[in-house]
Amino acid sequence: MKNAWQSVAAGTAMLTMSGTPCLAAERQTNPLPNVVVIFADDLGYGDLGCYGSTIPTPNIDRLAAEGMLFTDAHSAAALSAPSRFSMLTGNNPYRNGRPGGSWNINHSSGFSFNGDKKKAGKHVTAAEVLKNAGYRTAFFGKMHLGGTVFTHEGKPIRVQDDIDKMDFSKGISDGLNEHGFDYSYSLPSGIQHEPYAFFENGQYAPIGKGRVADNRSTRMYVDGKYKIGENGVSEIVEHPKKNPGRGDAMYDSSQVGIILSDKAVDFIDDHLKLNKKEGMARPFFVYYASQAIHVPHTPPIDFDGDPSSIDIPVDGVTGGYTSDMIYELDLQVGKIVKKLEDEGVADNTMIVFASDNGALWPRATEYGDKNHDNNGVLRDYKASVYEGGHRVPFIVKWASDGKSRVPVNSQCDETVIVHDWVATIYDITGQSMDEDQAMDSASLLPVFEDPKTKVHDFVIYQAGYAYDGAIRVDDWVLLVDRNNEATELYNLENDLSQKHNLIDKKEQQKRVKEMKAMFLKYNDHNDKTFHEPRTTAVVSHR
Repeated sequence: MKNAWQSVAAGTAMLTMSGTPCLAAERQTNPLPNVVVIFADDLGYGDLGCYGSTIPTPNIDRLAAEGMLFTDAHSAAALSAPSRFSMLTGNNPYRNGRPGGSWNINHSSGFSFNGDKKKAGKHVTAAEVLKNAGYRTAFFGKMHLGGTVFTHEGKPIRVQDDIDKMDFSKGISDGLNEHGFDYSYSLPSGIQHEPYAFFENGQYAPIGKGRVADNRSTRMYVDGKYKIGENGVSEIVEHPKKNPGRGDAMYDSSQVGIILSDKAVDFIDDHLKLNKKEGMARPFFVYYASQAIHVPHTPPIDFDGDPSSIDIPVDGVTGGYTSDMIYELDLQVGKIVKKLEDEGVADNTMIVFASDNGALWPRATEYGDKNHDNNGVLRDYKASVYEGGHRVPFIVKWASDGKSRVPVNSQCDETVIVHDWVATIYDITGQSMDEDQAMDSASLLPVFEDPKTKVHDFVIYQAGYAYDGAIRVDDWVLLVDRNNEATELYNLENDLSQKHNLIDKKEQQKRVKEMKAMFLKYNDHNDKTFHEPRTTAVVSHR
């Protein structure tokens, strides 16, 4: 199905896409919406109530009931770091020459890096796009986007095992604030890797008031030894790799979600107060990268954290550690949404909810409901090129002047990529993207008008570390291994669980040949130049 927004044929050069007349006219009269992106970690397709789970997720379910739920949405990669690069740029992971991602702060920033230094180019982030449109921008949570930290001698650290030698007082260079965020409060390597500490605007921010921001406020978490907090929750619980490392002496993994959501709410509060003081109506952008539900699974005893108020229990509520963390994620969402409603700005805010990759590998004992299937009928899990590795929950709620900009309680069954929200904000703000930016992102505004609208003729995604890839055309998906050999072909309309490989069927050989050629055209070309050809049309308002 083609539409006025996009008429690019599979494998062709880019065309131009611009907004529909009605939305373009409304853009002249309606204020720009606030934008809140909530990016969950390791959340599976079957983990939410609105996707069929029995785990209580009323706040996220409400977003779906008041907005649009996508059934065929995908992350660009089946692992965290490459997916997070794509989510903020609208580019597939291979576009910066580091398809495996910029995992930790021993890697230079993925936004600045390009494998071919002679063709090095900057990857514009969604934060920069929104900042250019007048937004105040903020980031909260897990980075996995690279950056640079230093030893006491001022030398950059480029080996993960040397992170424990970092001088905390020197902060992070080439981080979030250099790439479009006015404010940031982050865990550079997530909840699961050192440094186990928060960084505010790139500078180490010790937990607790009045503490000194230097190495004296840190401690070493030793391999296999974990400090037990007063409430009995491990600060660093046992992990398959038992990651040792330096961190904040007061770090408690059970409190991370509480701290992050508090900071996000505080930012919204401060922003609105500043608007009032200056007599402005400046919109804000919050990118909230939750720690949930990545390991370690340490649900808090009380999500409220205020001894003077009524407890909001989490630990033990669902009967399992993992499902408790899903419940905590929902509480984080509820806290942010409540703030929007209490301040009267929910009716002019777009909320985007997604996950960085597919579900965790099965841990049945960690779910209260022993029949819970975190990926539903999908094959495989996180890091896999099969559907379970990258088909993820995706919900968009958008209101303006008290009216929904998407059909309420609607469902889109068309194929989308969660980083399509990047092209969407170009479109909403009336900005034109450069030809070498957001090269794999399609505006969802046509979908918001008609959920049956197709915005991708094909999509390309990868497994965890880019060893295996896949190309999707309509209901057909072709899997390609690290040697660029086509290995499996599935028709998802008839075989969503990918049980029947059709690669050797005689009647499918033409299809296999054509899809493989298309995949190699993009994969091979981008190994050399990174910036062409595009897989989507350019959003243009020129």
